[in-house]
Amino acid sequence: MSKIHSFDFEYDHDYILIGIHTTLNDYRLAYFLNKELKLFLKRFKDDLDFPLKKCGFPFYLYEDEASFISWSLISNKYISVDSVQSDNNLFNEETKTRFLIPEKKKVDYFIKICGYIKNEKLKNILSKIKKTEKIITSYTIDPYTLKSRDNLIF
Repeated sequence: MSKIHSFDFEYDHDYILIGIHTTLNDYRLAYFLNKELKLFLKRFKDDLDFPLKKCGFPFYLYEDEASFISWSLISNKYISVDSVQSDNNLFNEETKTRFLIPEKKKVDYFIKICGYIKNEKLKNILSKIKKTEKIITSYTIDPYTLKSRDNLIF
């Protein structure tokens, strides 16, 4: 008699996730984070694409090979403007907002830090981010509380 073995695989979300509220564009935020945190975030040529949602999110990455820490900056919002023809107006624009993490609609950007960081250093990072120009607030988020946490696998 043969045995059936089933494997359950769940991705281990072993990273630090920081939510940022700001009015800055992604390239300005990356500039200020690079300046304040001494990072070298660079934008990927390709956005983080979700074909089913028909959207892509700007994505910045810096891999610190000396400390084995990977820093990612990604937008939580994608706004598309579609021209829709209607009877009342010749040109009617319809805007749609899609979210990388729909449970956190008020978060504008996420920083994902892969690697080991001590609590003191994390507190220092958060305070530097909060002091950055035009950033309203920043805070850590537990990835296990997010339903759509698998969108952060990249």
